[in-house]
Amino acid sequence: MMIFTCEEHIDMAIDEYVDETEQAPDVMFVDNSEKRCRFCEKKAVYAVGC
Repeated sequence: MMIFTCEEHIDMAIDEYVDETEQAPDVMFVDNSEKRCRFCEKKAVYAVGC
C-alpha cells in the first residue's frame, strides 16, 4: 500500500496507513513526481507506505 500526499495531509495519510495495516509506514520525500495527493489532488510531496 502506498499513499501519495501533499504536506498538508501527511497526518491523514499516516493515520490511514496505520489503520489499514497496523504497522508504522515508511515516509519518503517525493521529488519531481506527477503523483497527486489522495485527499486534495495537489501535487504529492510524500509517499507513505512500504
